[in-house]
Amino acid sequence: MFLRQLSSKSPQQVDEFIKDHEAFPFSRRIRAPYLDNLYRQKDWKTITEFQRVEPSGERYQCIFYVAQLNQGKQVAAFKGAEHMWLRGSSIADECDPLFSAWDKAGERSDELILQRMLLAFDARNGGLLSYLQKLPKSSKAQQQAKAMKALFDKPETVAAFAKKQPANDFNRAQSEFALEKLARKDTKKAQDAYAIVVKGQKFSPEKAQALADYIAIRLIRTESDSLAQWRDDKTKSSKNLPLIESRIRLSIQNGDWKGVQKWIAVLNEKEQATLRWQYWLGRSEMALGDKVAGKQRLAKLAGQRNFYSVAAANAIGQSIKYPSSTVKLDKKVVQPYQKSLVRIEELIETDKIAAAKSEWAHLLRRVGKEEKKMLAAYAASKRWHNLTVTASIQAKMWDNIPLRFPVAHRWWFNFYAEKHNIDPITMMSLARQESALDSEARSPVGARGLMQIMPATAKYTARKYKLKYQGTEDLYNVGKNIEIGSHYLQGLMEDYDNNRIFALAAYNAGPNRVKTWRERTQGKVDAYSFIEAIPFKETRGYVQNILMFETYYRDLLGVDGAFLTPNEINTKY
Repeated sequence: MFLRQLSSKSPQQVDEFIKDHEAFPFSRRIRAPYLDNLYRQKDWKTITEFQRVEPSGERYQCIFYVAQLNQGKQVAAFKGAEHMWLRGSSIADECDPLFSAWDKAGERSDELILQRMLLAFDARNGGLLSYLQKLPKSSKAQQQAKAMKALFDKPETVAAFAKKQPANDFNRAQSEFALEKLARKDTKKAQDAYAIVVKGQKFSPEKAQALADYIAIRLIRTESDSLAQWRDDKTKSSKNLPLIESRIRLSIQNGDWKGVQKWIAVLNEKEQATLRWQYWLGRSEMALGDKVAGKQRLAKLAGQRNFYSVAAANAIGQSIKYPSSTVKLDKKVVQPYQKSLVRIEELIETDKIAAAKSEWAHLLRRVGKEEKKMLAAYAASKRWHNLTVTASIQAKMWDNIPLRFPVAHRWWFNFYAEKHNIDPITMMSLARQESALDSEARSPVGARGLMQIMPATAKYTARKYKLKYQGTEDLYNVGKNIEIGSHYLQGLMEDYDNNRIFALAAYNAGPNRVKTWRERTQGKVDAYSFIEAIPFKETRGYVQNILMFETYYRDLLGVDGAFLTPNEINTKY
């Protein structure tokens, strides 16, 4: 009722309502529609009374400053105009009256226009650059704007630009952005221009190294000996973690164990000490003949809840161990939140899952770590699988395997696993990785449901296996999602001779990318080296996580099984 009458409420009434209902997630969503209504009415006075500080969200920030302008607070409004102006993207239309008044008052200087052009250049926004190029008033600024747009359009001219133009912050920024754009377009040309640009614009050693890093990481797979030498020379002096790690992985991919040691040594001490790189140092020591040192190093890694700890244990023939803890539900701790918990249960029972998740997230935001632990245990007692997972993550209950890995939808997983001769634990682990067991999950790119299936993949799979499929909404049905996902996974497992490493990588990144990665390793490396050589951080972590999740689920269910199958161990990758 209150929301339907929002337009007739005063700022004081809205503030009081929000305060009185802070236990409800909708209380956080009232300010925006109230501001929208005031804006439609052009009630500038009430807007300034209700919204005393800059709100979040670009559109509402524009409304906020326009209201200040219309209430005679010109200094604050114009300060806000400059703040809103200086960004490399287009700005909400609601700011147009503010910018118009700001410009008429003579506050939008050519310098600010050129500053925004730099931001647009950095943001790769050619359309905005074209628009801004027309705005400067002085002939000097007009020439500078024209030159910047020309450099944006033809970054291959960056060497000539950097050599000709005076060395200053403005021209250095343009040279930097143009060289980076050229590196994305033609890395060889960027490397050719690098020294001229750095010298011409007198870049600091730190900025010169950063530019070298930007080019070098794009030369990781170069087949040119001279470019590879330049890349390695720059990498030796770099502190850029992605670049150095990419170089280590190139050595792993090539089976170059001396190179592995050489490039790990370039990392800072903290990174060298991580389980990942200690594992690869141990592997390299064993491969190069120092088996005693290698085994000693790997033995120190065993017994931890980590992929590399398990890999180390397997390398030296130790059993897999990891820390695990449990927690007992204390109902007294969750008693103060019973109203919220009852609402969540009612929402779940009426299949309003999105609203239940929103209520749960709002509740978790309002409580401390210990309360989150008890709420995770409470959710587990109710078999709210996804809510259990989200609470355990927020409470950082990393060793609490039972709460982090609920045994969910076991009947469906077992049914389709038996039908397709796939391990049900593989399917359950994949679903835990994909959606955190959220049957209503939808990714930013459109993957849906428990096993995060893209609609196009679902349509293809249903047609291939003659499955009943009525459309995207089917993917939110647990049984249908697992049916389609299991068929798709079965196809991948068949394509890759029941090799989970290839199949899981393909499920995440696509078969074409797996084909490319296999062509790079050419059957020269083992399973662990292949996983490490996967260039996509997401896919690399995806495969590692699911293999670990299978270990956890096997232990929870009392099922025997190896971390890698004999087939996966013996395959040449």
